[in-house]
Amino acid sequence: MNSLLDIKELQYDGKTYTSMNEIKGILEVEGFIWLLKSETHDAVIEIKNKTIIWKEGIFQYGNWEYGIFQNGGFYGDWINGIWEDGYFKGKGERLIMTS
Repeated sequence: MNSLLDIKELQYDGKTYTSMNEIKGILEVEGFIWLLKSETHDAVIEIKNKTIIWKEGIFQYGNWEYGIFQNGGFYGDWINGIWEDGYFKGKGERLIMTS
């Protein structure tokens, strides 16, 4: 998939993963192909209740299909989700702000 995918940590099913091969495998099995096609930098994410929770890092490029963005920088195309914090420099229409 995308060599520009830089996720330094994934929290999933009570465990923390730091190996990109393991992280990519989990994202693929869980159906987050859209994230695998994105460009990210120093991301820390969690999968909880089949939802991506973005905890920190940069979402540089791609379509954010759905999830909760808690912190970091966003430059991509926002399709749907919940925005809690961070800085938004992307584009999109279905942004739900909670802060």
